[in-house]
Amino acid sequence: MSSPKVKSLVLLLVVVAIALPAFFCNSPEKKTAVEEHSSAWLNVYDTTVRYVGMQKCRTCHEPVYQTYIQTGMGQSWDYATKHKSAADYTPGHTLVYDKDLDFYYHPFWQGDILYVREFRLEGKDTVHNLLQRIDYVVGSGQHTNSHIFVTNGYAYQAPITYYTQKGTWDLAPGFEKGANSRFSRMIQMECMSCHNGLPEFVHNSQNKYLNIKQGIDCERCHGPGSLHVQEKESGNIVDTSQAPDYTIVNPRRLSTELQNNICQRCHLQGIAVLNDGKTFTDFRPGMMLSEVMNVFMPGYQGGEDKMIMASHVERMKKSACY
Repeated sequence: MSSPKVKSLVLLLVVVAIALPAFFCNSPEKKTAVEEHSSAWLNVYDTTVRYVGMQKCRTCHEPVYQTYIQTGMGQSWDYATKHKSAADYTPGHTLVYDKDLDFYYHPFWQGDILYVREFRLEGKDTVHNLLQRIDYVVGSGQHTNSHIFVTNGYAYQAPITYYTQKGTWDLAPGFEKGANSRFSRMIQMECMSCHNGLPEFVHNSQNKYLNIKQGIDCERCHGPGSLHVQEKESGNIVDTSQAPDYTIVNPRRLSTELQNNICQRCHLQGIAVLNDGKTFTDFRPGMMLSEVMNVFMPGYQGGEDKMIMASHVERMKKSACY
């Protein structure tokens, strides 16, 4: 082999010898799921830890329960009763007219049952009449009451809402300006999982449920409680004045970022895009929201200060406190 060729080969080997270690040193290592997503809290990533419901929490936390059910979240969803409803049903206050579709709506009580009547007029004649029983009222009544009915387990929203602060009935949010879907708007998991405790969802359906809760419950901010209950029933009590009880998330002990992620799960209104293989029920307190979904916020040219209905996170970020 000639001398120039030998020199070229030696130079090539030297370059490769230098490059290989650098390549391997800078290559990202594959991390296990545990390494990527770990938490000191034992109910965050362990999918064997199940939701048990607020009544189970009440067994040991009665004073907290009694206080919580008086809050807006505790009153977010319940059966349609006169006690639950904050709406005005006096004559002259209940008629809603959709001028785009030419339908009238009239909510009324018949005994203890709430109905919404949809009708259309031609002159003085009623040419269309539909009566729908209402099963649930959504909203604490501090701002709104919306109305849900269930048919064979499938949940739908009625087209009218009571706006408490205005003291008026009107078309429900999203039903205005010709978008009235009447009685066919499905209550899917994206909606249900923020306005209520997690229900028993019938998989491969869009809006069928076997067990609908009555209000946002403790586990929406603390995570599933079966491990916590199991430990307490076994007599394993932790003095939380001395150390955290890691069987259930205490939001107070989370970082500010993780605390905010709990709120952002439902108070960051935008286009929520789930990560591959994830569902709206997969997020648990103690996780980053981005582990389950990404929320894309709408932007308005020349309207940077414009806020949509549930832009609570965006409002907070513009506040002096934040």
